[in-house]
Amino acid sequence: MISKKINLTLFKVKFFLSRLRSNFKKKNIRNHKYPNFYDLIKKKNFSTFWFLNNHKIFASFLPEDFNKIFRYLEIGSFEGMSALFVLSNWKNSKVTTVDTWKTSSDKSQKLDFNLSKVENNFDKNLKDFSFEKIKKKSDEALEFLKEQKRLFDIIYIDGSHNGKEILNDATKSFKILSPGGIIIFDDITNIYDGILMQPHEAFEKFYYKNKNFVKILYNKNIAVIQKINLDL
Repeated sequence: MISKKINLTLFKVKFFLSRLRSNFKKKNIRNHKYPNFYDLIKKKNFSTFWFLNNHKIFASFLPEDFNKIFRYLEIGSFEGMSALFVLSNWKNSKVTTVDTWKTSSDKSQKLDFNLSKVENNFDKNLKDFSFEKIKKKSDEALEFLKEQKRLFDIIYIDGSHNGKEILNDATKSFKILSPGGIIIFDDITNIYDGILMQPHEAFEKFYYKNKNFVKILYNKNIAVIQKINLDL
């Protein structure tokens, strides 16, 4: 664990400037209350509220115009709170969700939940909205979307917390990201046992591989990159 913490500290040093700029951004994020959303989730079937930890930062990278049309993809949907947040606030968003709702062999995060019930909650929570549900492994789903030549403006990666899978999800997501689009990475500074690559290591590898084509917009526990170069 000590070596993992040292590696995380080195990561923070390497990305000191982007993390410093992110501190200023975080302090200046408008304090939207989203009262309708809070009232809405009280009526839904949620057993966890993880998304609320960072939802205002997440929201700050979505369009200011709540009527704007944009294509949103999320990898990892669980009970659907993040998708519900987008669908209930941005009525014209085109939302695609990806999850297996099955027990994973991934040791980075042990979820002690009945995943059949979790999926049932997801379906109930989003039943009043129009969206696309893809029940596949992220690897398969991203290949499927690429084959269909689909592009997305915002991609939220919040599935596996295993760095190897995060890197794979990010690499494949980048191929279907629109020019000027963003990828939001969740929980990149969390440390997990039982895996060879931590989330922050995955983000670092992805960034240096694509640094000529991306701009870091935010880099704390959530990280956000933007695709800036059209000549891929």
